[in-house]
Amino acid sequence: MDRLYIIEGDNSFLINQEINKIIKKDMEVIKFDLTINTIDDVIESLDTYGLFANSKVVIGYNPPFLTEKTDINLDKFVKYLKNPSDNILILVTPKINNVLKVVKTIKEYFKIITLSDINLEIYVKNNLEDYKMDKATITYFLSKVGNDLYKINSELNKLKMYKLDTKVIAKEDIDLTVRETILNTIFDLIDAIIKKDKVKSYNLYTHFIESGTEVFQILVLLSNQIRLIYNVKVLNRLSDSKISEELGVKEYPVKLARSKGLTYSKKELLSLLYKLAVMDKDIKSGKQLPNICFLTFVMEM
Repeated sequence: MDRLYIIEGDNSFLINQEINKIIKKDMEVIKFDLTINTIDDVIESLDTYGLFANSKVVIGYNPPFLTEKTDINLDKFVKYLKNPSDNILILVTPKINNVLKVVKTIKEYFKIITLSDINLEIYVKNNLEDYKMDKATITYFLSKVGNDLYKINSELNKLKMYKLDTKVIAKEDIDLTVRETILNTIFDLIDAIIKKDKVKSYNLYTHFIESGTEVFQILVLLSNQIRLIYNVKVLNRLSDSKISEELGVKEYPVKLARSKGLTYSKKELLSLLYKLAVMDKDIKSGKQLPNICFLTFVMEM
């Protein structure tokens, strides 16, 4: 059995899935943040055994020596790797810097698990088991839940329980059971504002406030998503993956922004960004109260 692992990736859901594949029921789990703890702390833990567990899994998150050149003395660590204990070591890092000499040495002893970005539609399809859900319905489901795999998994399981009798999931089932993310409600608010729908804008704004979202947060969320829609429109000749790489965001929000942006002009988006910037300035300078400022903006649309 492998005892030394490096998991490379930044998706916490996928990372935890891989860790759970390694951990057995009777194992004690010890976790270290290696931006705070030292690698010597990890070695000490690996070389000792718990009183109530047959073996131990030690997880070291964000080891700096795998991503950048450091002055950390790793001689003791490399010596341990040559003759490891029966306990399991898992190092978790967002990215391995393969140029570093010490990384080349360390990698010789580890099983490397690299987690790449996941295609959400394929993920949903693969986790339907014996349930049926057509492509259009999967796309609609993802537009409701966003790109957080924890939420996708949770809402998918909820749908399965709801449709346990027929095992056929339709759009209507999603509307009845799935709770929308803030991101999707923000898109609804953008749409209502651009269409000058005062009643819907007010109701959505009230929904945010009652959910504990502050006015500043609403302004930031609106500005960020409008800016993303605008940038995607500017770069619309590129593929979603290329735009994702260019803007430094995940691919699914780009795909969603592209579809949402079809009904908005660049002029409308820039105008709305300007108005939000003015509101932000007025609130921060004390010229306007946050709640009054946003409501005035809605009523004067």
